[in-house]
Amino acid sequence: MSLSSRLRALLLPSFAALSLAACQVAPGTGQQSFNLLSPAQEQQMGAQEHPRLLEAFGGVYDENGIQEYVTEIGWRLLQVSETPDAQYTFTVLNSDIVNAMALPGGYVYVTRGLLALADNEAELAGVLAHEIGHVTGRHSASRYSRGMAANLGAAVLGILVGSQELGQVAQTGAAAYLQNYSRDQEFEADALGIRYMSLAGYDASAMASFLDKLRQQASLEARIAGRDPSSVDEFNWMASHPRTLDRVQRAMEASLSAPPQGSLARDTYLDRIDGLLYGDDPSKGVVRGRQFLHPDLRLAFDMPQGFTVLNQDDAVIGRHPSGAMAVFDGGRLPQAGDMTTYLTQSWGRNSRLSQVEAIEINSLPAATAVTQVDTQRGRMDARLVAIRFDADTVYRFMFITPPNLTQQMSLDLRKTTYSFRKLSAAEAAAIQPYRLRVVRVRPGDSVESLAARLPYDDGFNLDRFLMLNNLQPGQPLREGQRVKIISDGRT
Repeated sequence: MSLSSRLRALLLPSFAALSLAACQVAPGTGQQSFNLLSPAQEQQMGAQEHPRLLEAFGGVYDENGIQEYVTEIGWRLLQVSETPDAQYTFTVLNSDIVNAMALPGGYVYVTRGLLALADNEAELAGVLAHEIGHVTGRHSASRYSRGMAANLGAAVLGILVGSQELGQVAQTGAAAYLQNYSRDQEFEADALGIRYMSLAGYDASAMASFLDKLRQQASLEARIAGRDPSSVDEFNWMASHPRTLDRVQRAMEASLSAPPQGSLARDTYLDRIDGLLYGDDPSKGVVRGRQFLHPDLRLAFDMPQGFTVLNQDDAVIGRHPSGAMAVFDGGRLPQAGDMTTYLTQSWGRNSRLSQVEAIEINSLPAATAVTQVDTQRGRMDARLVAIRFDADTVYRFMFITPPNLTQQMSLDLRKTTYSFRKLSAAEAAAIQPYRLRVVRVRPGDSVESLAARLPYDDGFNLDRFLMLNNLQPGQPLREGQRVKIISDGRT
């Protein structure tokens, strides 16, 4: 018997039994789906992952009762679903990333970044209804179950051929494949979401209008970052929910027997999001152009020219179109000693360091060295900089550059290094967050004049204003019309 025949004989009975045992009915669709998790296990999994997701996305955001408002909309949608008595947890995440997600067991999340982008309550309801559809369709549990089965098959295959590496490679491939929902699952969530929002009294066409706005937002963010406008950041909802307007239209046609009619509740929505925190939360540091400032940690520095800045909970990352990166992080000093000792014996102890040098940065002791690192783009040059901030704290820069650009970029990277400084108490207190403000168009106002009030200096204020307000280029404003702007407290 050939190896393939032996594998088929051994594997098929096991997977046939597994498939029969794992076929369960999804309440949203009434269809059987492959699922290894019971409803109780789904609830347990969601409860276990909930605090981890909160930590990854900045915790809960609940200014001005926004958490209660989103929960009210979620429960209204849940009451017209197939599981009105199910226990759901609706959470607003303190993140400016535009995203929404759902965990098994009824844990549904939207970010404040997504709330800022939505133009009315119906658009938010469409997002929540779509995520509820993923839960009632048991898509997350099914995705997880298929991942378990794929990993089981890979492990069995590895054992049969005596190759641990083969099993690991297969598991990695399965994990990458299962990262996003399938096209059919997205279509089901669209159809279920449109059904729920329509039954709850919302204009179901808002799902399509918000999807179009998401595409505009993803395109604008890519252009600001110097990327292809068709690309989507890995954290954006469009990355984990790849859909098209055609598919939304198909879902509407499949779910509704008549054109969608219902409420948009725009004024109610604008009232609730007026004053919403926009962009970075100062408690986690803020990005102002290329400058990063952290009022609580009392520090500041400038990223190099041409780098876009991403502020994450554990690091500040600058990216250049060439593939160069600047990574800033920090923590407690693990041992006593000067910065060259820390650099050579702690941070860089597993690297081949050269040009190790003690330096001083704005009266702070520091050390620097160079090495090379392997990246997805190949081998790159890396410069490490460690700065003692106080007796127990060290902050670090790692500058990664393509070897052919290292010399060209060295001056800008040096400027970033020496821009690091402590903030005075007065400077820290002066750092205020950006807020979303809803204003009425007054006589003499124009798209251009209102866009000019946005507190950015990168040349994209007009694009931001149009996107925030779902306006097309050249579309006139009406006196008294309500529009969203971004305020730094002075505009």
